[in-house]
Amino acid sequence: MTQQEFLEAYDLYGDAIFRHCALRLGDREEGKDLMQETFIHAWEATVGGLVIRNMRAYLYRIANNLIIDMARRTKRRPTSSLDELMEAGFNPPSHEKGPAAAFEQSFVLETLQSLEEPYRTAVILHFVDGLPPREIAQLLGVTSNVISVRVNRGIQKLQSLLHSHG
Repeated sequence: MTQQEFLEAYDLYGDAIFRHCALRLGDREEGKDLMQETFIHAWEATVGGLVIRNMRAYLYRIANNLIIDMARRTKRRPTSSLDELMEAGFNPPSHEKGPAAAFEQSFVLETLQSLEEPYRTAVILHFVDGLPPREIAQLLGVTSNVISVRVNRGIQKLQSLLHSHG
């Protein structure tokens, strides 16, 4: 991979990897640091001769592993709310406009933080990051069927949480 190809991958996937890390960690600055560390690891791998066929999936795998490592080191769950992230400038992708849509999206994403693992990760990777089940399965080292089940159960649990808070 040339330096130019790597820079193009950064332009294509940098924001998405940042959003993923910030949302998973509940902290914008830690998300930014992890996004940068993700790309450093990817660059080192390519310079070391690794041929990467699917850069997006590879970057998500690195980011996910770094998040897991960080959680093991700190032995904590994210405590920041989505409101704090948004106040710090984090804006999840949205297709709808207006204050009502923004409030609803904020509420859903904040409720998503209380969803237990492994459902939270599967739902974030699928609906926030837009990865198909096949890529999520490769990233997490499980089958596509397992991911489909986690996404479906995660959505059911999220809907239940939303209805109990709504």
